[in-house]
Amino acid sequence: MSAPDNGSVPGLYERLRRSLRGGGLPIGEAMHPVALLGLVVMVVNDWILKPRFGPSALTGKLSDLGGLLAAPVVLTAAIGLVLRLARRSDPYLTHRRLVLSIAATAVVFGAIKLSARAAGWFVDALSVVRHAEVYLDRTDLWCLPILAVTYWIGKDELRRLGR
Repeated sequence: MSAPDNGSVPGLYERLRRSLRGGGLPIGEAMHPVALLGLVVMVVNDWILKPRFGPSALTGKLSDLGGLLAAPVVLTAAIGLVLRLARRSDPYLTHRRLVLSIAATAVVFGAIKLSARAAGWFVDALSVVRHAEVYLDRTDLWCLPILAVTYWIGKDELRRLGR
């Protein structure tokens, strides 16, 4: 039962979620506080910690965890925005879109951590926006279970949408 249903005042978390939901835009999953935390970890790590302390096992894993936490829900939100702009189908999150985005993130992450060619393509694509480096490291695949948290974020948004 939600706070409005039981007559109580919404908690801080729920007020934050409502303020970040995007005014009816189909981006609620990307505005989830845990997804935003993943983005903050990745940005702080890549733009502050790595330049100051250099690449290391710790900074590498922080980037991987932050990116894996945020990437699938940012992808689903981007797809939703494109669908909204194109006025095609339902722009809001679906279970299918969530699962496919998580799977695509896992496949791309695995490819760029295991294949120099895939890493090169990824760096070339990302370098359009900002300088990027990818280090081949099989141990980074141990970060993939964080995608379960991303699934939880998506399921939370689907629950909020009544789906």
